[in-house]
Amino acid sequence: MTADKHFNRWMRRAGALFLLVLAYVLIADMVIPMTPHAMVQRPVLTIAPRVAGEVTQVDVTNNQKVKAGQLLFRIDPSDYQLAVQKAELALSAAQQTNDNLRAQLAQADAAVRAAEAGSSEKRREFKRLQSLRATKVVSQQALDQAATAVDTSAAQLVAAKEKRRAIRVQLGLEGDRNLLVRQAQNQLDSARLALARTEVRAPEEGVVSNLQLVSGIQAQAKQSLMSLVVTGKERITADFREKTLSGIADRARAWVVFDALPGRVYPAVLSSRDLGVAQGQLSPNGQLAAPEDSDRWVRDAQRVRVYVELEQKLPPSLVTGSRATVMLAGTDSGLLQWIGKTQMRIISLLHYVY
Repeated sequence: MTADKHFNRWMRRAGALFLLVLAYVLIADMVIPMTPHAMVQRPVLTIAPRVAGEVTQVDVTNNQKVKAGQLLFRIDPSDYQLAVQKAELALSAAQQTNDNLRAQLAQADAAVRAAEAGSSEKRREFKRLQSLRATKVVSQQALDQAATAVDTSAAQLVAAKEKRRAIRVQLGLEGDRNLLVRQAQNQLDSARLALARTEVRAPEEGVVSNLQLVSGIQAQAKQSLMSLVVTGKERITADFREKTLSGIADRARAWVVFDALPGRVYPAVLSSRDLGVAQGQLSPNGQLAAPEDSDRWVRDAQRVRVYVELEQKLPPSLVTGSRATVMLAGTDSGLLQWIGKTQMRIISLLHYVY
């Protein structure tokens, strides 16, 4: 065989191989799409006190695992303990004030009864004198004095009733519904809540990260002092080209490989996908449209974020932000799925080496 024929044969083989690879890439991109733009995400909570004060105790260390409700650090409670005592005294004073008002109300009730009795007596006396006036036994002056006494006693009765009503208004409702008691109790509850907040506890189970907090720091309310990486609520995000997702059904099978764990393919399932991206968000800001200006003939494909769930527990060695590669199965073909998993295993090795 001449050199030209030998060269032509290898060129034909190379061309056939190229066409075969191209066909696989086109088919695989539609039925078993893959993306290296994936990562592990965990919720990260910023821990901030709800009250201000000096940090007197730090009970955790960096990268320590903590459970929900575990004490993280403590703020000096002295000022807040005094506030609780002050609120307790205010509640006692409100109760004493109400006791005093009840005593005054009892006296006012007695005064009203006495005024009613006096007024009744003055009216009877006036009627008696009025009946005697016809017989000339009682003078007109005595009768006028009795009438004045009736008016005076009636005014005294009205004044006693108004005084009683004023005390009742000041006293308000009885028991726990009393306004003074409710206000004092509210202040006491607020003081106790502030005192309880001097102990900052973990809201979720997780790992303390990037801890730089030390005793003696003057903490400000709502100022972040440490981070807590929540465990048990991990998710894997993957950004696929939108055209490759057109043939992928919800809850489709998936495979995930991690750069840090080469050669290991983890089965997963497509849990959900986003409905849009930031560039497509409509914001009524009152500005005119800004059409995309590009002279490129082939533009970059739009990527859409999806979320996958592993069928087993996520390896604990993976940190939040760990890079991954995800492949989705848009076909039930066992051959294509086997090829896809083999491809994923090779890619994971390449990513690990690179």
